[in-house]
Amino acid sequence: MITVYGCGALGSRIAVKFQEAGIPVQGVTRPGPHFDRISSGGLLFGGSDGPLRTVRLDIFDDPSACPPADLVIILVKAWQTPEIAPRVKDLLSPGGFALTLQNGLGNVEALQEHVPGERLLAGTVTYGAFRPEPGVVRSGGDGSIRFGPVEAGVDAGAVLDTFLSAGFPAALEESPWPSIWEKVIINAAVNPVAALTRSSNRDILDSPFTMRIMEALCREATAAASAAGISVEPGAQWEYLRKILELTSGNRPSMLQDIEAGNRTEIEAISGEILRHGEKASLSLPYTEAVYGLVKALEAAGLRSSS
Repeated sequence: MITVYGCGALGSRIAVKFQEAGIPVQGVTRPGPHFDRISSGGLLFGGSDGPLRTVRLDIFDDPSACPPADLVIILVKAWQTPEIAPRVKDLLSPGGFALTLQNGLGNVEALQEHVPGERLLAGTVTYGAFRPEPGVVRSGGDGSIRFGPVEAGVDAGAVLDTFLSAGFPAALEESPWPSIWEKVIINAAVNPVAALTRSSNRDILDSPFTMRIMEALCREATAAASAAGISVEPGAQWEYLRKILELTSGNRPSMLQDIEAGNRTEIEAISGEILRHGEKASLSLPYTEAVYGLVKALEAAGLRSSS
């Protein structure tokens, strides 16, 4: 059994892929309209446009009611991790693994306080997904999953086999940190720009103005990664970012979805962490500082209007 903890847009998409591959899966999500619609009538799922199909999912709004699983995939927002971390261990069957595929930095550290190190995996996912309304999720493009054990020497081959059996392009790596930082760099370049300009990935690709700003953000985040001991070549990382944008051109980034919904964003775990690492290394990161401040202001305005 697999549990997807955080069945928003991306979590729901991953759950659907397991479900349609015949692999038992259940979801945990917050109480509210999204949960209500999935639990009563199933999830409506489809491509970036076109017809939708109904997918029946076992879903819980109370983690304590969720049966233990061999694999718990954590996809809640980064700012929710400290809140849910104490519950994760109880969701694991004996010998089960917890795998964070969340955006940003700080998730591993929050989970390590409650999940035994030999049971904790971490990595990244580059699939795209967006939720136009509660109970409805659309694909925003295909991607891949990369992960590794937080503690060296842990054998997570069975987890890799599970992803491959479901048809995910997945890779098991010796350490999760290079892939985590590569995803943070992508998020730090794309998400704030999408949120501020209200643009999809396709819109961003079509604009020379947003592309120039994203390239500057990518280079600043790469410098922060290098300061943290993660060697990333700036030119290669920029080309990788462009490739991801093309593969997920139909996607609406999660930070944009949060701003449109008047919700809290993951800007602290992404750009905020880039700035904190940069400050430790005395780096100048003017583009990152600018978009961080603007998204924080936009986020505050949205939270005020929705309260």
